[in-house]
Amino acid sequence: MHNKAKSLHTDIDTVLNNYDYDFSKVEIVILGNGHINNTYKLTTPEFEFVLQQINHDIFTKTVELSSNAQKINLHLLNQKNNGNYPLSVPQQVLTKAGATCIKIGTNYWRLMEFISNSYTLEEVESPEQAALVATAFANFSCALSDFPANDIAVIIEDFHDISFRMRQLKEAVENDLQDRLADCQALVNFCFDQQNFINHVVDISKKLPLHVTHNDTKINNLLFTSGDKPCAVIDLDTCMPGLLMHDFGDMVRTCCSNLAEDDTSTDKMFLKLDIFEALIQNYQNAFGDKMTTLEKDSLIVGAKLLPFIIGTRFLTDHLNGDNYFQVSRINHNLDRAISQIQLFSLVSEAESELVELAQ
Repeated sequence: MHNKAKSLHTDIDTVLNNYDYDFSKVEIVILGNGHINNTYKLTTPEFEFVLQQINHDIFTKTVELSSNAQKINLHLLNQKNNGNYPLSVPQQVLTKAGATCIKIGTNYWRLMEFISNSYTLEEVESPEQAALVATAFANFSCALSDFPANDIAVIIEDFHDISFRMRQLKEAVENDLQDRLADCQALVNFCFDQQNFINHVVDISKKLPLHVTHNDTKINNLLFTSGDKPCAVIDLDTCMPGLLMHDFGDMVRTCCSNLAEDDTSTDKMFLKLDIFEALIQNYQNAFGDKMTTLEKDSLIVGAKLLPFIIGTRFLTDHLNGDNYFQVSRINHNLDRAISQIQLFSLVSEAESELVELAQ
């Protein structure tokens, strides 16, 4: 066994000793393919769990992160018990000392319930499936609409603040730490040329009400059961005070392109309008009168904003040396940035048609 694997095994053993379950016979397998955390499925003869090593370099407020999840889960569970939330609520398992996470060495870990016979999906394949995804994430935010957004901690400051992200990109361009700017100067210029859009985002953001938002509404942050029916919203790491347009925009970003996030054949990218229509119609319908007119108008803004803001973040990370997002090949973050900015362009070009589909 390599030293790193041996150390990881020892750490996991130490973590599990802090929980009031018998882990003497446990099977551990890697779970999911997230960019940030390391996640494992634990199976004992009696129980199934999810064990997660939280990336404390990215999530520096690790205790607050697990505390947020606890508050949200308890609220959702109460809503479910009152008949106001249709999905399951997998709970965090508290340590013997009653803590929501535990620190071993320099790493933070948490244990969560695993919903038996559940699974994740990696892409939306039909408008019917898109409708289910939109409804599930809308149900999540809707059930939290009476939860005071400022009662949870801000885990990542300025997460969807476009002005902040553009300042980060500007700094990365000026420093050019890895001498990579020459190969992506045209993309950098395009991003900075979108100042009118950036100004519009800043203006509308000031007028929208705060919600508890998920901020990572990919389909693989839903659990499904037989028949591909959503049964739970998972991965609450980025749940913070935010705007509905952020959550809706991330659904569009991850569901409406025909290509994967890091696909390099961007000249073949197109927008799945039938998927978009299913997303926006069902997202709005699930909220009903809990969504204001301005919030409805903002959804199209979010559909443009999220590809743009994630694209600039990928581009910034590429220029800085790939310190944030995990990469598996040379120029991986640049490929992601090109793809996301192309999607932004396609959504912008189709805006008038998207407005029609939202009616």
